[in-house]
Amino acid sequence: MEGRLIWYESDLPQGAEIVTERRVIRVGEYYPPHWHDYFELELVLSGTGEQVYNRRKYRLSPGCATLMSYYDFHDIRAKSDMVLLKVQFTERALPGELCLALLQSRNRFCFSLDSPEREKAVALWGQIREEAPVRDAFSGIAARGALALLAVLFLRKAAGTLPLPVQPKPLQKAVAAVHSRFREPLNLGRLAEECAVTPNYLGALFSQYMGASFSEYLNTVRLRHACDLLSGTDLSVKEIGFACGYSSAEYFQAVFKQKLSLTPLTYRKNTKEK
Repeated sequence: MEGRLIWYESDLPQGAEIVTERRVIRVGEYYPPHWHDYFELELVLSGTGEQVYNRRKYRLSPGCATLMSYYDFHDIRAKSDMVLLKVQFTERALPGELCLALLQSRNRFCFSLDSPEREKAVALWGQIREEAPVRDAFSGIAARGALALLAVLFLRKAAGTLPLPVQPKPLQKAVAAVHSRFREPLNLGRLAEECAVTPNYLGALFSQYMGASFSEYLNTVRLRHACDLLSGTDLSVKEIGFACGYSSAEYFQAVFKQKLSLTPLTYRKNTKEK
């Protein structure tokens, strides 16, 4: 692969709720496919590059903004030196309505802020950066308030309006089941029966609220855990596939390569070399 490969640390510092970062990516540097178990808002200040988000490629240039929810696969490659402002945060940092709006908007990945919007975003990022380290009893409140305003700015630009949806209870139950029982041979019909709805209705809820089909969401959760095992254990690819709910090593490897554009063994090699 051309350029210098950089492996991305996928976890926030322990106990952190909001983290800001000003990141410089040098021309030719490449961050391979990865994801986070938190939300991320990102603004390109200067430079150009390319980013693949859930298998779709986007061009990045000054003013480009992105919003990513947890378990979204993405990579980034700098075509010229790039400067990015990032805010990474857990779902505890925002009201539930805003977190759900971010989940619903995740397919509207890359959009451009005009000059006044860019200035406002930079100012809000600065407020978050100043307040996120807890200095007094009001720091957390101030940081979360500025973050909420930044999230609304991004959401309005991405979607035109700010949705404030309420996640239906059958979907809440199904999503919880996916995260706690992904190792089992789950299927849409079985979960729909447990949630007392039809498979078509539950599938429509996943598409509407989670931005992915049931099978896509289940695979994303399984692959997140598979990557943890690949980087943190010496289990074989076959053992990891079975541990994450896949019926065969061949199917696991096919899904992994389709989603991340590299094989499980290549992923393991990259993490060991970082």
